[in-house]
Amino acid sequence: MMYTIPIYSNDPWLINFIKSINPSFTTIQLKNASRICQGLLSSMDHKSIASIAEALVEARDQSSLNRFLNESNWGLNPWEMDANRIKVMQRYKQTSFTSGGSIVIDDSLLAKSGKAMDLVHPHFDHCSFVMQPGLSLVTTNYSDDAKNYNLLKEAYLRKEYLEHLGASDQFKTKIKIATEFIEKIVETVPSVLAQKPTFLFDSWFLSKPVVGTLKKYELKYVSRAKSNRIIVGLHMNLKEYADTVLKPTAFKEITIQSVRAPESLFAYTAILPISNLGDVKVVFVKNELNGPVKAYLVSNDLKRSGTEIIEAYKARWPIETDYKNNKQYLGLSEFHLRKKEGILRYLTLCFLTSTYLEYCRLMGIFGHSFGKRVDLSSKGKEVRAYQHLMFERFLIWLDYQFSQEKNLYDLMRFFRDEATHCIDAIQFVHQSTLSSLIIEGGGM
Repeated sequence: MMYTIPIYSNDPWLINFIKSINPSFTTIQLKNASRICQGLLSSMDHKSIASIAEALVEARDQSSLNRFLNESNWGLNPWEMDANRIKVMQRYKQTSFTSGGSIVIDDSLLAKSGKAMDLVHPHFDHCSFVMQPGLSLVTTNYSDDAKNYNLLKEAYLRKEYLEHLGASDQFKTKIKIATEFIEKIVETVPSVLAQKPTFLFDSWFLSKPVVGTLKKYELKYVSRAKSNRIIVGLHMNLKEYADTVLKPTAFKEITIQSVRAPESLFAYTAILPISNLGDVKVVFVKNELNGPVKAYLVSNDLKRSGTEIIEAYKARWPIETDYKNNKQYLGLSEFHLRKKEGILRYLTLCFLTSTYLEYCRLMGIFGHSFGKRVDLSSKGKEVRAYQHLMFERFLIWLDYQFSQEKNLYDLMRFFRDEATHCIDAIQFVHQSTLSSLIIEGGGM
């Protein structure tokens, strides 16, 4: 029995979008990819492959979707598809990188409890501060004033997990993954060297390899720093410097623009030689003038003011909202696949779906369908707009069935469970529905 509006997955825009990302897909593979993507966009509470297969109008065989994810030859691996997705978004002015944009590096834990699933093992959860089983995903996002979409992703596998599998030679730190991301972005979009978007990351990724890779390409970064970062030549760390050298009068009140309302902070800015970083601009940030320093921000862009560095770091937040929205609306962490290949492909289609929503909004596809007044101010509203399009496609499918001389009983029989093809029961439901309409509406 279905728990959502049946999915008629004929979206030519989506199919063309997928095909431009993986031209190796056959016609059947394109349809299966489109079915999964639209299942992720549907209104189902739980978006497993089984529930997606059951909701499809044109195919109900879960095994075909599982084979597509786990066994089918895609021609390209997930890493190559992610790179192609970036290239597709650079084709148009509305969707491409700009000089005022940011590229954010971050990680997120997709909590999972299945013990027989590849890639899933205990990781430290920065929210609960304990080890939690799940899949640790390192990603990059591009964002500016108009757009926000995922670029690259990779599962981080702890050394102990790989040693247990006898594959310790495959171990890569999150720092190594981040440096490979930077190299891949430059290789995929050479124009970033001219556009020079700011790279943003938290203290975990503030390391000599990451900073050195950015320096090689003359790219700027803004990062949060740990309080124990050593100031070269002063024999003290940032916290000690703040506590012993800086006086409250050294801090100036600044106003930072926020989405909700302007925010007042107190900041002191200085250029300091930091171990493994060289000379960087350091911003000491307080919430209250006489309170403790709450954050230490650093940047290799020595020309930026303290206010500009704080505002730049705040631009890191869109990757957090992207994680949240993809988990809440697109089933990012709802996979039940067991094999590595299938899981990585599922995640690839999930981020492809998220990017496709941004593509539809930025290219005016939603506006073309609903008019310029449609509210697309959040990912949730983009999802609801697309779900309405899916509903309209189902209506079109129904209209076509009636044009082929199918009647109401044929359609009700089609959507019934295979074990309950009973015309009498369908007649009963039909008559009951008509009666309720007459009672509620006062006549027909």
